[in-house]
Amino acid sequence: MNEDCTVFIFGPTAVGKTALACEVAKDIGEIISVDSMQVYRGLECGTAKPSEEQLRTVKHHLVSAIPPEQRFSAGDFRKKAVQLIREITGRRKVPILVGGTGLYFRTLEYDFMDAPKAQTALREALYDKEESESGCLYRELMNVDPDTARIVHHNDLLRIVRALEVYYTAGVRFSELTGSYRKKQRRYFPLKIGISIDREKLYARIESRCVRMIECGLGREVYGLLQKGHTEKLPSMKGLGYSHFIQYFKGCFSLEETFRLFVRDTKRYAKRQLTWFRGESNTEWFDPHDASVIREKVIAFAGL
Repeated sequence: MNEDCTVFIFGPTAVGKTALACEVAKDIGEIISVDSMQVYRGLECGTAKPSEEQLRTVKHHLVSAIPPEQRFSAGDFRKKAVQLIREITGRRKVPILVGGTGLYFRTLEYDFMDAPKAQTALREALYDKEESESGCLYRELMNVDPDTARIVHHNDLLRIVRALEVYYTAGVRFSELTGSYRKKQRRYFPLKIGISIDREKLYARIESRCVRMIECGLGREVYGLLQKGHTEKLPSMKGLGYSHFIQYFKGCFSLEETFRLFVRDTKRYAKRQLTWFRGESNTEWFDPHDASVIREKVIAFAGL
């Protein structure tokens, strides 16, 4: 089996990608998580990682792979995913990449110009600037790179800082860096499977998931991470739910308001994910209950 048999399964958060992918991959493939938060160890309640049973059923990669204090970029993902795809196909299995982090999929499929390495001093200066004047970095991004600002949530400080860092370090807009894929050589020609459901059903699933995450102990988990010295400046602490509970512990919001904002921002994130993935060419769209149909497509695509 060669690396051209790579499969992408993507869609918005809470749509049911993990369960579907496990059904599709059983006995024929291995799953590579394409999720910027599931990659961190110790972040369990708020990242919707595969269950222990799912992990036993299908081999997963890049789940709980790095400590929460370590930064993990799209470039880091690309390097690891390329190696994993080579190893999985060498075992005569289908590499099935599953998740909702659109930039990770794109940087893997195309040969991008490498983004500049993180500049710690500049990054810390940007975070300090935001602490002094909340919202100033998003306004700054709107001025220097409005195309990126339009697809990034105004509270997504991690990506705002990274976009500004790229602009000030390399003199190129982040939107130009990621948008250049249409002119780049493709590394892979994957079978692209998009998963989607009716918007109202998706939003209901998001609300239910947020409730389950809190019942699981998301607040306690965040508090424990803070006690270990994992500050809000770390990318691992900027995910949905984690950033919200940090604000709760700082006394910015009541518990009721924290939950409301958590649900609201998760819905907004899902909407942006759908917008991104709808722009992916050569994608076949399915309902999350179509696992058997998708599995047959994967088998035919891989020539199994």
